[in-house]
Amino acid sequence: MDDTVIIIIAFGILLLASMYLTLNRILLAAERRRNIELLKSSKTLTVPMRLQAYERLILFLERISPDTLLLKLKSQAMTNSDLHLAILQQIRLEYEHNISQQLYVSDKVWARVKETKERVVMFVNDVAKHSNPDTASIELAKQILDKLMEDGESPVSETIKEIKAEARKMFF
Repeated sequence: MDDTVIIIIAFGILLLASMYLTLNRILLAAERRRNIELLKSSKTLTVPMRLQAYERLILFLERISPDTLLLKLKSQAMTNSDLHLAILQQIRLEYEHNISQQLYVSDKVWARVKETKERVVMFVNDVAKHSNPDTASIELAKQILDKLMEDGESPVSETIKEIKAEARKMFF
């Protein structure tokens, strides 16, 4: 009788162990499926937001491009000093308006956007320091356009290309 009890207990232990292992596998598989579904649904929500962030950053860069700023801000009544300050203020406003986009893009792209903004500011400051602050703003505008032509490419062009490349990675 002792052998029979031992066999029954051993069989019971084996049965419980196999039930535990089977149930554990089923629960792990269900958890994996649930995680995959959560990942899919989060991508469905974040992809449009990320695309919008890329769009807004490209728009930001286009808006702070020196040639675009000149078209937007140039006035006959302004002096070089007035235009210089207006350009810097517009760059700051555009940046502040788009600062939250860093949540949706890579750190690399955001760092590049910040660096490009600083390069545009330095570009404008460099041109402005070589102009008479009290003359008509047309002089500063002409100097900025001449410098852009001399450099051959807008300070924002390369960054826009990088943003487009990162955005394309989302689809491939």
